[in-house]
Amino acid sequence: MSSVIRDFNGPPRQLMVGLCPRDGKATFLSRADAKRAARGMFPGQHHRPVRCGDRWHFERIRGGS
Repeated sequence: MSSVIRDFNGPPRQLMVGLCPRDGKATFLSRADAKRAARGMFPGQHHRPVRCGDRWHFERIRGGS
């Protein structure tokens, strides 16, 4: 099995619209695009889309106990 090198420096360019002027996070036009980018960048981890103005971000869901 060969290891796959992934680029975690930023979200996929075809989905990213730009950076949010409020907090500097990557922004996406739709909720689905944010989810798709999160799945592509961080497979196996859980993220949720978050609305910020008229754009979307994603954030990691952390388990609590």
